[in-house]
Amino acid sequence: MHKYLIPALLLAVFQLSPASLLASDSIPYRLNEPSLVINFVSEELYEVSGLGPTDEPGIFCAISDERGEVLFLDGGGGGAIVRRVPFRDKGDFEGVEQVRKCLYAVRSNGEVFEIDRWKTDSPKVTSYKTSLTKADDVEGLGYDKKRHALLLACKGDPDSAYTRPIYAFDLRKNQLAETPAYSINPLDVNALVPYNDNDKKHFFSPSGVAVNPVTGDVYVVSTALKRMVVLDYETGKIRFAARLDKKNLPQPEGIAFDAAGNLYLASEGKKGEGMLLRFDLVRE
Repeated sequence: MHKYLIPALLLAVFQLSPASLLASDSIPYRLNEPSLVINFVSEELYEVSGLGPTDEPGIFCAISDERGEVLFLDGGGGGAIVRRVPFRDKGDFEGVEQVRKCLYAVRSNGEVFEIDRWKTDSPKVTSYKTSLTKADDVEGLGYDKKRHALLLACKGDPDSAYTRPIYAFDLRKNQLAETPAYSINPLDVNALVPYNDNDKKHFFSPSGVAVNPVTGDVYVVSTALKRMVVLDYETGKIRFAARLDKKNLPQPEGIAFDAAGNLYLASEGKKGEGMLLRFDLVRE
């Protein structure tokens, strides 16, 4: 039982500074009360680097670094792997999404992979080069239903304070937009959630991105500094910023929502199992 539900982790997963509350005081989650905590038993998920919802309730798709294989996880069954879809032998894969009948994965160099007919023994795989490079270090992939586009979040260099872009890859044209859909200034994040004594002097560097299907806001998580920010969908302004507890989320790499708007965060394991935490949407 301890492999899947760990009561100790039900304590204060997020530590919110007073400054962070200036951005918004109405985030619809009790961020210190995860409703479920799963430790991934499979070693293949120790380095989980991407997470996305599927069209099957309770089932998520995930991907791990260095493996060109989409894994389907049972979010209500202890994170068990219920299906595998191999599409490449290897590569630095950082995100995965299901959009209608296709799966999409992204490499850190910005190359997008479309995986069609994935339920058969012979999936059709098409790759799309973009203007992004390894230096941009794409780490986040999310689906934007309104744009019918994939959002590609660039991690960049955690030691540098330049603006972090999030680009839209149009799924009608299979083409990346020339200008970012969103931009995050790491200094703005620092102003809302200042360094504490234990923080490395890094800067916000996206590792995951997802659009909340209920509120429409864009959620972005960063392993560097262990931060999460919420962007207004239309303006791109930061509505909320929070500090993540690194003891419980040592390396947050994946973020997703289910159809009901519940929030899921996946973390690589520093010295062991990867993890998945769920936070239920609070409805007034």
